[in-house]
Amino acid sequence: MTAMLLRIVRSAPRPRRLCAAGVLLIFGACCAPLAADNWQGRLQSGAGISVDPQTHRVLRDDGGNARPMWDGVHRLEDGSTIIVRDGIAIPTEQMYRAWKGEVRPRPAFEARFCNQLVRKTCGFDLGCNNSASCLRARSMLSDEARAQQSLPASAGVHPQTEAGERCRTALRDPAFMTCASLESSLGDSRCRDLVDHVCGAERRCAGAGACDAAEQLLRMETEVRLENDDPSAPSSIGRQCVEAMSNDFFVACDAGGSVPKHRR
Repeated sequence: MTAMLLRIVRSAPRPRRLCAAGVLLIFGACCAPLAADNWQGRLQSGAGISVDPQTHRVLRDDGGNARPMWDGVHRLEDGSTIIVRDGIAIPTEQMYRAWKGEVRPRPAFEARFCNQLVRKTCGFDLGCNNSASCLRARSMLSDEARAQQSLPASAGVHPQTEAGERCRTALRDPAFMTCASLESSLGDSRCRDLVDHVCGAERRCAGAGACDAAEQLLRMETEVRLENDDPSAPSSIGRQCVEAMSNDFFVACDAGGSVPKHRR
């Protein structure tokens, strides 16, 4: 399937600028699987979406009115993403599993926000173990552990607490800095190479749309890796970054630091 997507990506026409949320078009659509029920999902805004298993056309439910989904990279309620181009979705692992009747396993740290915060600030390799952000995150993890211990056994193995909600908020707080090793080109990030490719040294091509899209994918990839038991395992977003290296839209930033030709 990856080889098929790569062939389509290489032959796809040059994408155009997106109007929604400033996100840019990335990939073309691939062939449809066998007939099955529409895949159903929900955007972070709460709006429902559905993807036809044969045509891969995406519809958005606006108060009972089904409308075509606009192009772009869209984040779903569960934190995953879908990419839409010309109204057609790039099928994700979740979609294929749903169409095949398979159940997607929940990431190990999906709802364990204090663990995610420690991983984000301290690094998967503990490269930032002595940073102020890491020490604060570890303190918050201890607070959560004490709060969980005070709850009855019927609350479950990892019950949600107010301390956990504070960690969830802190994940979006820039004061809790991301450890550089998480997004290092020497680490397990598949999207860092894409960012370096299109943004250039010292972000010389930061004004290019491809750079904006690549950096957005890098942020999404990091969030997914924080939830996974094995952060080095390839994610669907990481694979999209690998495929994007062969896409005409993601033109390399030239040595002079100018914006790629198709953006001039």
